[in-house]
Amino acid sequence: MTTATTAASIEGSPAADRAATAVSPALGAGRMRRMSAARLLIGLAALTLQQWPSLPSAGETAGSPAPIDAEAVHQLRIAIRRLRALIDVFSPWLKPRWHHRLNEELRWLGQSMGPTRDADVLATTTLPALRADYPNFDWPAVDAYVEQLRRDARAQLTEALTGERLKTLHASLLQAFGIRHDGQGEIRSTKALRRACRTPGKRPRALAKHARQMLRAQYIALFPDCRQLAMLDTEQLHALRVKIKKARYSAEVLTPWLRKTVRLPYESTLHAAQMLLGQLNDAVVAQRMCEAMPLRDAQRDALIRRLDTIIVNTASRAAHVLGQLPDAHALERGLRGR
Repeated sequence: MTTATTAASIEGSPAADRAATAVSPALGAGRMRRMSAARLLIGLAALTLQQWPSLPSAGETAGSPAPIDAEAVHQLRIAIRRLRALIDVFSPWLKPRWHHRLNEELRWLGQSMGPTRDADVLATTTLPALRADYPNFDWPAVDAYVEQLRRDARAQLTEALTGERLKTLHASLLQAFGIRHDGQGEIRSTKALRRACRTPGKRPRALAKHARQMLRAQYIALFPDCRQLAMLDTEQLHALRVKIKKARYSAEVLTPWLRKTVRLPYESTLHAAQMLLGQLNDAVVAQRMCEAMPLRDAQRDALIRRLDTIIVNTASRAAHVLGQLPDAHALERGLRGR
């Protein structure tokens, strides 16, 4: 992979990300507020699964060092994120066994893609910055070590993305949401939906009530850690990042129930905090990888100290960003009643 394609596989271009998150507007906010939860879930799932990339089979990738297209990997990451958000938001309308099964398999797929991203970020972002600070270190030996990490991670990713487990997951998603051959969803064909009598209700106002409750709950869940962010260890910071991602992606799904004046600053603040905590996590991963790098002890200690400084500074910036979240009264005023 080139540096450019690697960067695309890590996060994707801003234009691609905007296009991929434009699923809800395809249905229209007003129309979404008038739909039942079941119909809205199937519609959003169908639009998301239309973005599922075509991937080669195991036979087609045999002997190839970099068989998976970077853009396909990026599209798959976005699809995983959107589907997990849908499953979480609409969990009261899903059969528990389907909810658990799909969530577990999507989590497995996301985790399978993690080592490739970590190795690519290390090689293309973290180490070049450290090299500029310490030009006299033994970088050729480090580069060789990291390149082997990347090859191993790509092989693991290729195995996951071309195996039967992924094909089974895709088939299960189509079955769960009743997706026909033309890409559209059909409620009568869905396997994952609960009977209406076991859900919060069929009427649109039931979904509106659920949307408001979920937005409030995820907003409130952020504050215990946000208020004491400087005191959190790296594992707690990672857990906070997971909460922020969950709040952000749920807000994307529930866009029709947030007024624009609140939604835009809320989502942009969550996005900025997520990016900063992601950079912090990249530094933590780099510290862990430094332990096995072919460096002299003094060089390794210098890199770890530099990464410590990056972690502290990035945490401080994240705390400042999170301080700009709308207050509870502003959020409450921004929630639509129906």
